[in-house]
Amino acid sequence: MARGAAQLTMLRPGEVFAGYTIERLLGRGGMGSVYLARHPRLPRLTALKLLNPEMFHDKEIRTRFEREADLVAQLDHPNIVTVYDRGLEDEQLWISMQYIDGTDAAEVDAASLPPERAVRIIGETAKALDFAHRRGVLHRDVKPANILLERAGDAGERVFLTDFGIARFRDETGRLTQTGTFTATLAYASPEQLSGALLDHRSDQYSLACTLFRLLTGTVPFEATNPVAVIQGHLQVPPPPVSRLRPGLPVALDAVLAKALAKRADDRFDSCAEFAGAAWHALTAPPQFAPPTRPGHFAPPRSAELPAANPAAPIPLQPATDQPPSVHVVENAAQTATPGLPRPRRPRSYATIGGLFGVLLVLGLIGSLVAFSRDETGSAAPTPSTTPPPTTRATDLPSTTKPSTSPRPTTTTDRARASAAAATLSGEFPAMLPESTPQQVVQAGTGYNKAGCFAYAPGAAPEIHDDDPALGDWLVLWRCFGGEDNKAAFSFYLYDSPADVRTALDGLPGNDRSTATNHGHTYTNYLLRGSESRRPRMVTEFSADPGRASILMYSTGFIATESELMSWWGAAPLN
Repeated sequence: MARGAAQLTMLRPGEVFAGYTIERLLGRGGMGSVYLARHPRLPRLTALKLLNPEMFHDKEIRTRFEREADLVAQLDHPNIVTVYDRGLEDEQLWISMQYIDGTDAAEVDAASLPPERAVRIIGETAKALDFAHRRGVLHRDVKPANILLERAGDAGERVFLTDFGIARFRDETGRLTQTGTFTATLAYASPEQLSGALLDHRSDQYSLACTLFRLLTGTVPFEATNPVAVIQGHLQVPPPPVSRLRPGLPVALDAVLAKALAKRADDRFDSCAEFAGAAWHALTAPPQFAPPTRPGHFAPPRSAELPAANPAAPIPLQPATDQPPSVHVVENAAQTATPGLPRPRRPRSYATIGGLFGVLLVLGLIGSLVAFSRDETGSAAPTPSTTPPPTTRATDLPSTTKPSTSPRPTTTTDRARASAAAATLSGEFPAMLPESTPQQVVQAGTGYNKAGCFAYAPGAAPEIHDDDPALGDWLVLWRCFGGEDNKAAFSFYLYDSPADVRTALDGLPGNDRSTATNHGHTYTNYLLRGSESRRPRMVTEFSADPGRASILMYSTGFIATESELMSWWGAAPLN
């Protein structure tokens, strides 16, 4: 029985469509539906993917749907879902593909997933990606939901890569589509995809590394409620070390992921298989493996979407087990949960960034983010204060050797001292920073205007832009960005003494010193010269407040003028 596309909303079991007998619905998505169907002539079940009727007249979506079949038909590989046929029936586009009786990697609970199995899944996916890359095809949407897992009896588990719907040949542009949508899932998108640059095979490697991060920890490297904060994370923030998120993972694995998640494609591995092999080596033989990585490449203990209660606490992992999860029918469009397993929280899919800003504006934001480096000639340092600042509570912290701004290993004592210092900063600026106390220390949370904030010890200092000042030897740093009023990113630095604050101020590049009032309190600002026109930079000194003499604030405008930055600073709840 056939019916017109206008009336076709859902096929029922027993109906025949394009010769295939429908068994049941496997899943529905924004673009189409997937059915389990019987082949008209062969004793074989197949997954029948149908484009939604309302999409039929959208030329770009039709092209993408048809491209999936055309591209995958050229990729005959045991780890790639096979496409059998495609066609048009009553103005309804369809694709017949291999049916995978199993689950997808997004449904697997990281808490019960052995790390060895996670790396094996990535290794099998890497084989599929390298195979596609050698044939000039980029996937461009690698994520757990597009990795299917099928139990294969004594052979263990079979891994399949699916959904090449937005794949392109390497010589095609990898920029945003003309209709203004960004189709890759933002949580797994490479910096090149976000900046609109041309892509190569290492973009898929970055997404694969985000996927391994998710399988190991249950979260993605940069998760936030604000998509701008996610973009900033991919473009600017080093990934958090997985060894701090899941106890028992070797530190060597941090270096492997840091390399695969490098902001510049040239700094990553040459292939996905090389990345997967390095991850396996790091996991199974950490003492013998130390892949090269840039100093200071590691970030805060956690960079996840931030719940109210102690987001820095380790993920409560269950004892590892080699038993595969419960098996159920799945295709990439399905949204059902795996029976018997708690459904992991999936990162938000900001599929249409244009819905928030407009694509042109997003590209403008990103262009400003990635174009900050410049040569500075510098000028006179700020005029020193004539009155020695009083001592602040930072000196009451446990004594230890003064940290250096150059990266170094962080000891347990260092971490305890930094944790206490982070709580001190939070106490001084409770309306700006996440709540943290010596009794309940947090190292990540939500700050002013819902900005994402992360605490750093000196040994895990984040990378800074070429035009950002180093700001001397500090005890702890809270760095915040994103949020609802995204006019500025801001950081608070706590020092061992007011003298260290003065040393940091004396080392600033050329600046203009002035005073400004915030909610009735007057502080000294140092506006750095030579800033990008839409990224003014300013350091705030609090020596006029006896309790804050060992603290500096560093603010940078985010697509903002100097006047807009000062307006933001004046409204910020610093008191």
